[in-house]
Amino acid sequence: MLKDYQLYISNNCSGCKRIVSYLQEKDITIRTINVDADVQELSFPLMVFPALVKNDKLVGYGARDIINHLTKRS
Repeated sequence: MLKDYQLYISNNCSGCKRIVSYLQEKDITIRTINVDADVQELSFPLMVFPALVKNDKLVGYGARDIINHLTKRS
């Protein structure tokens, strides 16, 4: 599990579905928060989903950007 990361997703979001599928395929576990279902206080507003946050800092948004970030991290 990537402990310092949180993935924020929303309902009816094709990019969110894509990144969740990618994580499952690669067997990557990240704490995932659905903003439509979970009330979560953030230190900053999120306007684009999916969004990848590490240590309360936005490090990627959109499926392609998040996949690139996770690939470089490995």
